[in-house]
Amino acid sequence: MFENKTYESILNEIIDSAPKDIDTRQGSIFYDAVSGAALKIAELYANLDLVSELTQVDTTSGEYLDIKASEYGLTRHGAVSAKYAVTFTGTTPDIGERFFSDNEYFVLGITDSGTLYLQAETPGTSGNTVQSGTPAIPVNNIAGLESAVFGAILEYGTDTESDDSLRQRVQEKIGGPAENGNKQHYKTWCESFDGVGKARIFPLWNGPNTVKAVLINPLGLPCSSELVSDVQEYVDPATKGYTAVVGGVTYVMGDGLGEGAANLGAHFTAVSAEPTEINVTFTAELAKGYSMEEAKAEAERALTAYLKNIVLTTEDFSDVVVRYSAVGALIASLKSVVDYSGLSVNSGTENITPGADSIPVPGEVVVNAV
Repeated sequence: MFENKTYESILNEIIDSAPKDIDTRQGSIFYDAVSGAALKIAELYANLDLVSELTQVDTTSGEYLDIKASEYGLTRHGAVSAKYAVTFTGTTPDIGERFFSDNEYFVLGITDSGTLYLQAETPGTSGNTVQSGTPAIPVNNIAGLESAVFGAILEYGTDTESDDSLRQRVQEKIGGPAENGNKQHYKTWCESFDGVGKARIFPLWNGPNTVKAVLINPLGLPCSSELVSDVQEYVDPATKGYTAVVGGVTYVMGDGLGEGAANLGAHFTAVSAEPTEINVTFTAELAKGYSMEEAKAEAERALTAYLKNIVLTTEDFSDVVVRYSAVGALIASLKSVVDYSGLSVNSGTENITPGADSIPVPGEVVVNAV
């Protein structure tokens, strides 16, 4: 805004406005007297420019973005810890016992329904790397415990919400006012939960006064059943046992009694996105100095990033589409690959459209040698 108010421009303005009979050359009394003031004025304009940037949604960041978001009733999502199913042989340890695996510490917890889980002590994505079947090593000696083994991941750990993500939520709320139970209001309610990166809202999905939200975590992956239950309880508690069968799938429907955030008479249904694995196979000519394992790892990272992006950025009214050409472009851009052939995505060469309730998730990547 004040980019033209530099020290040089301000000094020149002062000198140009000086009386004609005053010596304004560098080193003169006048020049030395006004140059210091010009510098301070330039610093003031620089600070004003910074203040302007920090008060605009498009350009602010960090704690100042948090302040701006709070003006619209939004807060930055905190980091979430990964949770895993766990199987014990012998004695079942006490809740709160600590275990270790893959450079991470985990704490034993239990859900309201009595299901045991191991939760990473450190919130964030670092806890997402444990494979099912990995031994969980107890920190303390536990009498009678023969073995402890990690099961499937129940909830993916996510990092603290990024500036870009929070900024997008603020802009969405500004651009589409969340009020009176409109579509944006449901989206805002759902996405206010830590661990929900995106909610795809489908009004009238099962007739009048019905709303469905398909919940996706910030990594572009399905949300946990526990988180889905929390969202359901907040927006429209489901205590009456109402269900709906749509497309052969049975859904739980909220009571519609106005006992949550949703309006009276609106039956809300929260579901986690169903995963559709995307498996990729291709033959690669490797770049000099790269191994097949390195090419595979690089392809997996690229596929994961691509799927995350399309899942989180596709509008609710559009289908999420995994494009065969886009996967080919990803492989062509890999540093480890000079050329490729024989690309197949889910054993074919067609685009993949998972469906309204589904999202594409990374599956197996197979790289064959030339």
